[in-house]
Amino acid sequence: MRTFPLSSSPRIRDVVRHEMRRRRLTVVRRQELPGSMVRITFGGEDLEGFASLGPEDHVKLLLPADGGLVARDYTPSEHRTLGASSGPELDIDFVIHATDGPASVWASTAEEGAQLELGGPRGSRLAPTGFRNALLIADPAGLPALRRWVRAFAGEPPTRAILFGGADAAFLDDAEAAAALVQVLEPEHDLLTVVEQQDVDADTFVWAAGEATALVPVRRHLKALGLPKEARSLHGYWKRGEAGLDHHAPLDPADPD
Repeated sequence: MRTFPLSSSPRIRDVVRHEMRRRRLTVVRRQELPGSMVRITFGGEDLEGFASLGPEDHVKLLLPADGGLVARDYTPSEHRTLGASSGPELDIDFVIHATDGPASVWASTAEEGAQLELGGPRGSRLAPTGFRNALLIADPAGLPALRRWVRAFAGEPPTRAILFGGADAAFLDDAEAAAALVQVLEPEHDLLTVVEQQDVDADTFVWAAGEATALVPVRRHLKALGLPKEARSLHGYWKRGEAGLDHHAPLDPADPD
């Protein structure tokens, strides 16, 4: 196994804790996005005091399903303390799958005035410092978090982004696209092969999120390179054929850290 020399740069990743409470929010707008995605903008008095400071933050949405509620985790796309509705606003971006999953069903039909309960985030892990460059990888489900990573780094360190699985670069605005070197993979391109061609060493921070099966070989490749645990953050946000995947579970159960 290749082992990288230890970096002399200190690695710092601060954590900020937040008050845990359940909030009842109201839909104030919806916007169709590229690549079968929709942005739902929430408002309401319950957003007062809400905070989401880290690119990997997750909130828990309580969605109607089978006469009850199910919880699904989502990355806040953007939080504004003052929005077009005059109060605080929160954007959540949904991928609309051709299934009857509760999130897809709700986001496909939610209109202005619809309400939803939300919990979290428990805390925020801020973007790390002390890396020479960064590599970000995402499919459509991971795009909101990738966008937040691009904003958090803002080109320092230099950042590359690989979009796979139908992720559309048009999701990023001009300033975000300018802050990262973006490569969009066509269906015939193998994700692992492309990652193997990247400039990755002990001073590279790698983040990835998307379909779990596609990311397992990427994680194994990075471990085989000797990339330290603090320099990689890979998450299965969903898994083909499995509903409600726990993204906190090990990405590769056969080889957990």
